[in-house]
Amino acid sequence: MRILLAVHQFFPDFRAGTETLTRRTAEELQRRGHHVWILTAGPHKPGCPTWRRESWEGLELVRMNPPPEASPFLGGVAQSYWRPELEAGFIALLRDLQPELLHVFHLRRHTLTLVQAARRCRVPVFASLTDYWMVCPSGQLQFPDNYLARRFSPPLAFILLWLWRWLNPLLSLIPRSPFSALKRRPLLMAQAFEQFEQVLVPSQLMWRTFEEMGVSTHHFALCPYGISLEGLDVLPQRKPWAGPEQRSLRVGFIGSFNQAKGAHVLLEALALVGRHQSLQAVLYGNPADDPEYWQSLQRQADALPQVRFGGVFASEQVFEVLASLDVLVVPSLWRENSPLIVEQAKASGLPLLLSDVDGMADRVVSGVNAMLFPPGDSRRLAADLIQCVRDQGVLAAFVNRGGVPRTIADYGDQLEQIYARVIRR
Repeated sequence: MRILLAVHQFFPDFRAGTETLTRRTAEELQRRGHHVWILTAGPHKPGCPTWRRESWEGLELVRMNPPPEASPFLGGVAQSYWRPELEAGFIALLRDLQPELLHVFHLRRHTLTLVQAARRCRVPVFASLTDYWMVCPSGQLQFPDNYLARRFSPPLAFILLWLWRWLNPLLSLIPRSPFSALKRRPLLMAQAFEQFEQVLVPSQLMWRTFEEMGVSTHHFALCPYGISLEGLDVLPQRKPWAGPEQRSLRVGFIGSFNQAKGAHVLLEALALVGRHQSLQAVLYGNPADDPEYWQSLQRQADALPQVRFGGVFASEQVFEVLASLDVLVVPSLWRENSPLIVEQAKASGLPLLLSDVDGMADRVVSGVNAMLFPPGDSRRLAADLIQCVRDQGVLAAFVNRGGVPRTIADYGDQLEQIYARVIRR
C-alpha cells in the first residue's frame, strides 16, 4: 500500500510520545513492504520553504513550514484548527504522492483543512487519537473550571468562573473574535469525525471520554499502542536495587518539560526528601518544549545537588536509559492516554511511581509493579521515595513484573487488518 502518515511535529527537533509512535509505525509498515511517507510540520521558521522533502533515518518526510498564526484576537484561535489557505498545497501533495490512505496521528498545524483536502482527493482518512485535541484546544481536557481552580485561590477562581459562564455566550456573538472561534470549533470537529473511515483509540477510557464529550463513536476501534523492543534483548535481566550500602537509589523522569507532565512535582518532592537520603535523580527532557517552564525547573534544581538534567536521548537508547534507573517517576497532572514510557518501563521490568490519573494508573497494577500517589501531591511522593530508600524490599517486589508487552509488530498487524477492510470496499 501507499500510505501517508500525518503528525503535527517530528524528529529530530521533537521526540515525545506521539512523534515516537508515528516513527515506529512508519518503520514497521515500511518493513512490511508498504511505501510510507510522513507529513509533518512544526512552528513557523522564517526563511524556510513552505514545503520540502527529505529523508531521515530511512524514512521519507514531507515537511510543511506553516505560515505564522495570527494573535488570538486577530484570527489566531480559528487558525489553530482551520486554515483554508493550506488546502491547495495539501491537494497538490496528495495528487503527487497518490496515497491509498491517509492516517493522521495529530492534526495540530495541519488543521482540519488536511482532512477536507483528502476527502476532495478521495483518499480515505484514518485517525489515531493520541490526546484530546479534537475536543479541547489544549489537548489535555483543561477547561475553564479546572484550569481556574488550579491557577487561583477558591474565592477568586469562583468569581472568574462565574464571569466566564455569564460573559462567554455574549462574547461569542462577536464576529471573528476568539470566543466565536471557540464556539464554532466543536461543530467543525464533529464534522471531521464523521469524515474519518475509522477512529483508533488506545484504551476504553479514551473511548468513554470522547463519548462523554458528545462525540459519535460508531466508527471507533480499540487499537492499543505498541512499542519497539529494539535494544532490550542485549541488556541483562534487571536486578533489584541493592540498597544504600552499595549506592544511592537512582530516580528518573522521562518526558516533556511542560506543566501537565509534572516534573516540578518531582522536584518539590525531592526538596522535601532532603539531602540526607541516599537518592539521586536525573530528569530527561527537551528544554525547548516550554522554555519558561524549563527555567522554573532549573531554579528549583539549583538548590538540589542530588538532581541533574540528562537532556534528550535517541529513541534507540530508551531501554539503556531505563536500565540505569531503579525507579521511574511519572508525575502527570492531566488525564493521560497510555503513555509509551510507562509501557517501555514495564517491558524493561522497572518499578514505577505514578500519579493516580486516568489513562495511566489503569496501565499498571498498584502494589504489583507500581506505587500510585495523588496527582500534584509532592508530600505523598516524597514519603513514597523515603519509604523506597529505607525499605529496599518495596521496589524489589516490583522488579520484572511488567507483564508481556504489546509490540509495534502487534500494532502493525492490527493496522494492516483495519486498512485492508476499507481498501477492499
